[in-house]
Amino acid sequence: MKFIRLNITVEGQTEERFVKDTLASHLGHFDISTDVRRVLTSKDKYKAYRGGLLSYARAKKDIETWLKEDRNSDICFTTMFDLYALPNDFSCCEEAQRINDPYDKVAFLEQAMNDEIGDHRFFAYIQLHEFEALVLANARNLECEPTAKSVSLVKRGYSFWKNVGQSPTRYGPGQSPEPA
Repeated sequence: MKFIRLNITVEGQTEERFVKDTLASHLGHFDISTDVRRVLTSKDKYKAYRGGLLSYARAKKDIETWLKEDRNSDICFTTMFDLYALPNDFSCCEEAQRINDPYDKVAFLEQAMNDEIGDHRFFAYIQLHEFEALVLANARNLECEPTAKSVSLVKRGYSFWKNVGQSPTRYGPGQSPEPA
């Protein structure tokens, strides 16, 4: 079996930790090596700041930079972005708003991103469900060194969706309601 390298651009620390602590080990059994980094949000002459999908334009530029940094044909690149609260400048966002089926919407946005990036090594991945919601689905996932902030965010998120009485997957790019 051929060894594969996979570079993953993620939104934030939760996704980054998941890739490092869980996904990398799993994919390693299939001879797939992973590298992960959070989206570049800004930088100054001393430091690069990463984390948070604030703008599609910035994410696209960061992905394209990584593609240029490693031009090997044996490497694949992907993303781990949530459908919920995608930036309004996301590729084909207005057209995607008219798609009612969430699975079709994800497929449409992924294809639009693949087309816009235009590199055969890149395969966009947009999660239908908020990644943190998947963590909530199995509370044992929180046993790995939860911080006071992460526990507070989980409780607030759970409370928010319980009070709203709807699924977070009913909302797409630029739509509300947004968790407090």
